[in-house]
Amino acid sequence: MTKQPEPSKLDRTPPQNIELEMCVLGGIMLHPREAYSVAADYLSRDSFYLDGHGIIFEIMGDLHARGTPPDSEMVRDELRSRGLLNKIGGANAVLSMLNAVPTAANVEYHARKVAEKANMRALIRACTQIVEECYRQELSFDDVIGQAESAVLQLSEGSAIGDDPVPIAVSIEEYWQDLWRREALVKERVAAGERSVIGVGLPTGYGDLDIITGGLRPSELTIIAARPSMGKTALALCILRNLVRVHQIPALLFSMEMGEDQISERLLSMGSKYWRGGRVYGVTTDRLRTHRPELLEDERLALDAAREQLAAAPLYIDDASDISVAQLKSKVRRMVSRHGVKVVVLDYLQLMSGAKGENRTQVVSAITRGLKQIARELKIHVVALSQLSRAQKDRKDKYPQLTDLRESGSIEQDADVVIFIHRQSYYDRKERYDPGKVWTGTDRTLLESNAADIIVAKNRNGPTQTVYLAWLGELTLFLNASRAEPL
Repeated sequence: MTKQPEPSKLDRTPPQNIELEMCVLGGIMLHPREAYSVAADYLSRDSFYLDGHGIIFEIMGDLHARGTPPDSEMVRDELRSRGLLNKIGGANAVLSMLNAVPTAANVEYHARKVAEKANMRALIRACTQIVEECYRQELSFDDVIGQAESAVLQLSEGSAIGDDPVPIAVSIEEYWQDLWRREALVKERVAAGERSVIGVGLPTGYGDLDIITGGLRPSELTIIAARPSMGKTALALCILRNLVRVHQIPALLFSMEMGEDQISERLLSMGSKYWRGGRVYGVTTDRLRTHRPELLEDERLALDAAREQLAAAPLYIDDASDISVAQLKSKVRRMVSRHGVKVVVLDYLQLMSGAKGENRTQVVSAITRGLKQIARELKIHVVALSQLSRAQKDRKDKYPQLTDLRESGSIEQDADVVIFIHRQSYYDRKERYDPGKVWTGTDRTLLESNAADIIVAKNRNGPTQTVYLAWLGELTLFLNASRAEPL
């Protein structure tokens, strides 16, 4: 007798508790400042079974982020202004939530229970997807097992509330051990002949900059800001090249402005740099596109060497043109887990998407907070590129200032390090490319028309100072001033 398939059990009502959801939202309205912070540790919009409840919780979060207490009146006004009041059931629906709970004392307990139901629903969806993959039989058994493990791991990490506060004795002991580990690392670098010793941070390839900032330290956010065509992407790519090519440090680049083919082209051009007779040469991106004039033998050899080095480098590129902080965090977490990524570069901050209905200042503020949280939670270094406002361009003195950071003062607040790029030759229109440029004299001497000021305008854990690099425009390459330190 042929065995009949069992009736599906996946069409049952998913785990949910509408009353508890209303208790959470009503409790927040009773004590909007304290209760929202408690609930937000456990919940997001997607935690709620009813979409209307999720919309209300998201609006509460937007109000809270703006410093406005999300009480019933403010929530109703915000829903009305966004044209969402009827979608959630009208003003009476908001009042019914407020009346659903007499006190906000149990908001944390209710939020935990709502989160638990949401996690159960997410687990059902993940398991359903795995079942469908098994029936399709398009993937190997190992691939399906890998997907299942990844899905469960993500759910497990997402449901964790966080570690308990750490006793100072434990923190001091961990720092003490790390202190002597760094000392041993410094000794190794000195013995290896490194010119600059920066301690715990990862090297950018620019010794003077590393001495000021301490390198790219874990859990920190660095902002590289400048006006267009000043070299933001070039400096970021130079730093990435040093990390992945010289030190084999896994890194991830989110490029929302250029595709991966353009990034590859830029990196090959930068890597084609070679020295001959005290002069620097290379293959520009224009020549890579047009093949005119024909490449010389030395240039072909330099390009081939650059290709081999990049092919072996642990650099990963994501060229999605539109990405949110939540999507970025999910991708970064996977790359840290799978490939040990230690540095993430975002090009550039103002192209990221944010919550609809908010102005750009609020969006950028939320993005910078999110980037800082990613750095801290995953213990990696995040570098985000940022535009400067036109105020800097319109001033007689073109030297950038912290007030020039575009659209949000929170960029300065959230960043551990803020670096500006300034090339006076860009404004003087004296910039020109000379493949026979010669470096002469002592370490700090470089031809003035090729100078670039790398300004450390904010440094949470060190001094603010300016570093001088050499700019090779057509190779989009920053070089150390010293021939002893060619990047």
